[in-house]
This record gives sequence, structure tokens and C-alpha cells, in this order.
Amino acid sequence: MKDVAVIGAGLAGLNCAVRLENEGLDVALLEAADAPGGRVRTDVVDGFRLDRGFQVLLTAYPEAQAALDYEGLALKKITPGALVWHAGRFHRFVDPFREPVAGLKFAFDPIVSFADKLRVARLRRSVCRSTPADLFEREEITTATSLARQGFSPAILERFFTPFFGGVFLESELRTSSRYFEFLFRMFAKGDVAVPREGMEAIPRQLAGKLRPGTLVTNTVVKALRREKLVFAIDVDGTGPLRVRAVVLATPEPETRRLLQSLPGATPTKALAKPRTWNRTTTFYYAADRSPVDEPILMLNGEGRAAGPVNHLMVMSQVSSAYAPAGAHLISASVVGEAPHADAAMVKLEQDVRGHLHQWFAEAREWKPLGGFPVQYAVPMQRAAEWEKSNNSVSGKSAAGIFACGDFLETASIQGALASGRRAASAASAALKRSY
Repeated sequence: MKDVAVIGAGLAGLNCAVRLENEGLDVALLEAADAPGGRVRTDVVDGFRLDRGFQVLLTAYPEAQAALDYEGLALKKITPGALVWHAGRFHRFVDPFREPVAGLKFAFDPIVSFADKLRVARLRRSVCRSTPADLFEREEITTATSLARQGFSPAILERFFTPFFGGVFLESELRTSSRYFEFLFRMFAKGDVAVPREGMEAIPRQLAGKLRPGTLVTNTVVKALRREKLVFAIDVDGTGPLRVRAVVLATPEPETRRLLQSLPGATPTKALAKPRTWNRTTTFYYAADRSPVDEPILMLNGEGRAAGPVNHLMVMSQVSSAYAPAGAHLISASVVGEAPHADAAMVKLEQDVRGHLHQWFAEAREWKPLGGFPVQYAVPMQRAAEWEKSNNSVSGKSAAGIFACGDFLETASIQGALASGRRAASAASAALKRSY
């Protein structure tokens, strides 16, 4: 008998389990995969570290600051701003508040108007003067509508906002909540963009390292949940049932729905009432003898999808040398909105990506493909966003004592996953204390 079973060891489940153990509860963390992390995983191929999709950590995330040891992760920073490809060359977008000298040069770059640059400064000032909670109380419209209302021109939308934030949202029409956009804009302004030295999987590994020995059990598939009087029986593939007093579902949204269906009378939370739309992405990795740039900076497609499929590119070995063997470089190229099922479609997409990159760098034809990661369930479409208001409990007599967490219940981010896990742990702990 355990106090709580947390099903799913992604970031939400890991943070939930850590906090439950800190409350003195006996926890079983069950993970179907061979290691924790969920969507935050890193594969090592021929000495290269390939994150499963281009991912970064925003160090200003309040929840990440509370849950993670940044020094222990040995974070490596990405240069603020971006290089934007437009009209045959790269233009440097900078944050003049961080790089005042480069900001003066950017003021005279004709890629966008001076008026648009002033509007960016006003937007930055507005979001930095507000708390995250305040931002989530503002009127909620789409990001595209919000930017248009603020007077931003179509040029800066196409050349900066769409590729930059489209790469974060993983959708290119900027239909994402304006509240969430402003929160992220604040996070970019207030902190750094970084990756752990050893790859993004270092984040879930660090969280797992805080658990008691034996708490995390991998390669464990949960088949169903059953109610047995005052406890739950969890049917685990290959072994007998595990009995617990409470359950936290930290699984992907489709799996959460499946497990709830095994409990007659369980009613999904409001956030689970309708399936979410999930945004897709594909990331290709290449090995190169030399780097096309000499700094860790994001490169954006400022000419739209008509110019080619690549949304953004990053030389990961410029961010952290541990991403590639000595004498080699790792290049990451990401496509937004596509995640092919079939091998033939992946081959065709990679060829299109390579052709697009050749417009930017003549040597791209010589880069060696290392792998491609199509992610169909990358991040949930964030049409609406709230701050600390989601309900993690599942209603219905048979489901009393079941809680849910995941970034799809908060915001589609590391911040949202960690926050949701914390909130589920708090709700589960309080419910168990009341039952004593």
C-alpha cells in the first residue's frame, strides 16, 4: 500500500512526486518509458546530444526557479535576440536594453521600421511593469490580433514575431492567447534563454535525483484504474495490482482520458472536457566540421513559409560544446506545423529543409544528417490561458482522490508543467490529510 501513485514521469509528474515526498508521503512514480522526462529527452548518437525537438529553458520562469538547481544544470546561455534571414542576408535583431551598442546599430537596420522598434520597446516596458498574475487578467485575444491593435506592421510580424514566437508556440498564425504571449515576452525580457550543458534531459534527471530510492519505476505500463472501497487498485502490465490511497494522472492528455474511462462515473475536469488541438513540429539534426556562425544565436526565417520549410536554426554546439564531439558541430533545424508519419514523407521534408538551408549557407549540402524527430503532440494549442486557476481534481464519486496534472492544464511550457505538478501535489496532500 502506497499513499499516492503518480502515473507519468514527465516534468509535471516528477515535480509532483518530489513535492509529495517532501510532505512525508509514500509515493510510487510509474513511468511507461525506459527513463523519466516525457517529451524532455536527449538521445546520444555518435557522440552528439540530440534533444527530442528543439527545446530551451527560460530562466525567468518562477516555477523553474523554485524547482530546479540552475548551477547544478550548468546552464549555457543563448545570445539574446536573433539573426533574421531576409532579402539575401541575415539581419541582427537585438534587445537594446541588454545590448545598447548593438541596439544603436539595429536602430538603423531597414528590415523593420523605426516605429515598429519603438512599439517593441513599449511592449517590453508594459509587460515588465506587470506581474505574471496581472498579465493573465488582461483581455484575452489572439496574439496576432493583439499585435495588430498595437500598431505593429505586417513586415515585423512576418520577419520577427511569426518566426520567433511561432517557434515557441509551434503554430505560425499566432492564434495563441495574447495573455500567454505577453507572459512569455516578459520571461524573455527578464531572464536568459539557456540549455543544460549535457542537454535538456538533465532537467528531468535532476528532478528524479531528488526522489527516494525505489520511488521511480520505469518500463511500467498502467492498464487500468479500479476503485476498491477506500483505495484504488492500479493494474500494471506484467505484475499484480498496486493499491494506493490517491492517484495523480501526470500522463499525456489522450492517456489521461483513457485511464479515466476505466473508472465508471468519473467526470473529467473542465480542462479535460474537450480534447485539445496539439501543435506539431519536426527537428532535423546535422553534423558539420565547422559552424556556420561563431556565436550561440537563433537564426530565423524572415521570409515566410513560401521561402522554405525551416522556421529556425541553432548551432547547439555553439551553446554547449558537450552537444558535439571535439572538432565537430551540431546543427538543429526546426519546421513548425509538420510531423510526418511515413518515412518517405520525412525523407522528402528533410530534402526540402536541406534545400532551404542551402540558401542561407552554401556548405549546408555537406552537412551530415544525424536524425529527425517528428513530434505530433509537441505542445497543446494555447487559445486560452489562466494563472494559478486550473482545477487538478477529477469529479465523480468513483474518482474522489484522483488528480490530474500536465502542461495542457496550465500553460504549454516547462513553467506550466512544473506548476501543474506542484498544484496537483498540494491538492492530493491536502485531501489525504483530511481523510486521516
